Amino acid sequence: MATMLMSSSWIFALLPSLCSSADHDTFKDCSRVNFCKTLRNRSAQDKYTVDETGFTTDAPNGRVDMPLRVNDSSAFLNFSIFALTDNRFRIQVKEINSSRQELDHVLAGAPPVVGMHRFDVNTNFISISLGNNLFIIEFSPFTIVIFSNDVLQVILDGFNLEDSLDQAFAFAVSFPQALQLYGIHEHADSLTLQTTQVGGTDPYRLRNLDVSGYELNSPMALYGAVPVLYGHGPNGTAGIFLHNAAEQWVEITNDENPQAYIMVESGLLDLFILLGPTPTEVVRQYVSLTGTAHLPQLWALGYHQSRWNYDSQDDVKDVVANFTTYNFPLDVIWLDIEYTDGKKYFTWDSNMFSDPVEMQQNISATNKRLVTIIDPHIKVETGYSVYDGALEKDLFVKNADGSNFEGDCWPGLSSYMDFLNPEARDYYSSFYSYDNFPSTTPVLAGIWNDMNEPSVFDNSIEKTLPGDALHYGGVVHRDIHNIYGLLHTMSTHQGLMARDNGTKRPFVLTRSHFAGTQRYSAIWTGDNTADWGYLSVSYSQCLDANLLGIVFCGADIGGFANDPDVELLQRWYQAGVWLPFYRAHSTSGSMRREPYLFDEEVQQVIRNALQLRYKHLPVWYTLFYEHTRNKDPIIRPLFYHYPQDTDVYRISDHLLVGRDILVRAVAEAGVESVQVYFPGGAEEHWISIDNAEVYDGNGFVNISVTIDAIPVYYRRGSVIVRKETVRLSSDEMANDGYTLYVNLDAYNKATGTVYLDDNTSFNYVDNKEYNYLKIDMEGSDVTLTKVDEDANSNGFDFVIDHVVVNKVIKEPENGSFGRYEQKLYTKDTSQELLKNLKFTFDEPAKIKLT
Repeated sequence: MATMLMSSSWIFALLPSLCSSADHDTFKDCSRVNFCKTLRNRSAQDKYTVDETGFTTDAPNGRVDMPLRVNDSSAFLNFSIFALTDNRFRIQVKEINSSRQELDHVLAGAPPVVGMHRFDVNTNFISISLGNNLFIIEFSPFTIVIFSNDVLQVILDGFNLEDSLDQAFAFAVSFPQALQLYGIHEHADSLTLQTTQVGGTDPYRLRNLDVSGYELNSPMALYGAVPVLYGHGPNGTAGIFLHNAAEQWVEITNDENPQAYIMVESGLLDLFILLGPTPTEVVRQYVSLTGTAHLPQLWALGYHQSRWNYDSQDDVKDVVANFTTYNFPLDVIWLDIEYTDGKKYFTWDSNMFSDPVEMQQNISATNKRLVTIIDPHIKVETGYSVYDGALEKDLFVKNADGSNFEGDCWPGLSSYMDFLNPEARDYYSSFYSYDNFPSTTPVLAGIWNDMNEPSVFDNSIEKTLPGDALHYGGVVHRDIHNIYGLLHTMSTHQGLMARDNGTKRPFVLTRSHFAGTQRYSAIWTGDNTADWGYLSVSYSQCLDANLLGIVFCGADIGGFANDPDVELLQRWYQAGVWLPFYRAHSTSGSMRREPYLFDEEVQQVIRNALQLRYKHLPVWYTLFYEHTRNKDPIIRPLFYHYPQDTDVYRISDHLLVGRDILVRAVAEAGVESVQVYFPGGAEEHWISIDNAEVYDGNGFVNISVTIDAIPVYYRRGSVIVRKETVRLSSDEMANDGYTLYVNLDAYNKATGTVYLDDNTSFNYVDNKEYNYLKIDMEGSDVTLTKVDEDANSNGFDFVIDHVVVNKVIKEPENGSFGRYEQKLYTKDTSQELLKNLKFTFDEPAKIKLT
């Protein structure tokens, strides 16, 4: 939902910015932010030297402390190093009697330390050995160099804790083995970070802001901030995570010597160093710090239909009915702010939504669910129970003078819950109960937390809380600004858990996010625009989020603002199939664009895209489960699995779904062909899902396209598990059998996995109630093996209806594509299948694993 001012004249004045570009008068560049302007134009200073006479060490417990002398004066800082498990270090730098805010709530737990193998003090440096890693601190100038397996991976220098700028600080990091830098989410930019420079492009900004009509290819701040940076090259991958939620600006040099200069407004210099040395390992090293997403309920992976706004309960029921009438699968319908009584959350508009229970019963009758929006601003109105209770308990964010902060937002004058206060989180979460949110039922299955940067309709403070606002414990807002949305979703997640007595996995969608948000919420890319560039950048944005642990990511199908033409809309539905979160959403004032409103040809293209999504629900569900086990992204850039191939480093319009599905978005108007990059070399082959063509992994190929589909390929040697019968919701498909797409390699082998559980509860964690299978085919034999022998798989039979075997009959060669043939085996008609599959059959219509 876009931010708009409350008076009608201001609304019309703002409309052009909603549809074209961000407001640069409101949102500042570096030159208008004092600490950024000062630090950016100040060359790195060698202000600190290590006093080797004052260090202390606790090597068995992985800690070293040493004083840093400031400019040969009597002033000192304390520098601490922690050796962690899994090829990681942590450093902290702060004043001896520090008043800096130390961050809570972001890490998934205390990072485990490991004893240092060797600690040596020399004349000009200290060296610490940990396994194959060597951590060297040079005394003067103060510099940190880190080797892994005798390869120099990270250099940290240019430290500057700037006395004249209160608590601002800066430091530089370079990655000697890298060719490209990635990370520092969230920006509407290419996957690869671009070079910034003084007098040219601004540094990348990390400050969660409500930026309507955000610009493409821009370093401007958006809704999320994840201060993680990766340097990748064919000889190694390394990274850093700055555990700090204050505003940050990051100057990037992405050339022969990739490096970053990081400028921070306040808080603690608390830095994790990740030594990889592969993309897979560095991502896992980071995600193990901030945690994994829990499994979503299966319905959350289906298709979601939203609009600002469905005006009444009759409108909602009509939309749901038309999806059924026109045979479009749908799992969720969403309600934006207009369902409330005067924008007072946890209420209903008694005129337009006079019987919410009946509406929910209507939705449930078609096996669908409802999600409603709940924002963090609370209408200042005596008699509104949410406000009255928070006022009485003193739970709102304060002004610097101690009075409650009040600012304009959707309800008008509003106060903002202080989610740093645990009592405020408990209070807010209590309103999600069925008793406190009247007329709600389990059909209201998820919550949308929007406007939680937090958004304030005041351009003079960049539409958010002022930096000197006060939180629980006297914490200044500037120190924790970027975790406000994270704390909001923590409270919502807590409320949904309590509401359902911990029996269901909560679904929460948030706009504002930070490192660790993945433990509580999905994200989307915010208020995008109906334009081809925004379709294209949705892949970059969600790939970046996945590399930084926030795997449940999507973009508004068709674009939030403006009206897409039918070609763009169709291409967006096709591309969105392959992002983890799949929702259409549009602004008020835009044309209605539910799929059934278009002519039959367009309907069929969209219907095919939706059905393709539903056929692959087993793939999505399995990948989400494997994320909880392995910490891997759900969608992945090509370099993730092909780190030696430098040609893929800057590709942003392709993605891999897991390891085995290659997708190339069509994000160009009117094209009849697109360039598809096939990775992996001559031994890797890719099988088209739309025709019998096979391509080897030798780079770009010009592929013909029609409006019917975008290029999608299965990796040869994989087993893709699908459901071929698409019904009108995921619930209706729950008891259907599965189809194996077996893509045999040159040795007539293929392998894959599939995961099954109750689709809803935490029993997969609490009681190990699930069935996780490895599928192998060799020759004509298919073997299923339980991955976890101690898992309780009772009730989770893997029922196979069909096996589709794709076998290459003409190898690709000399730059031309090959061919494969497809054979279909069914349990009902093929005695050959019954003879060769290693199963017992209880009855002809069901195949069970022994």
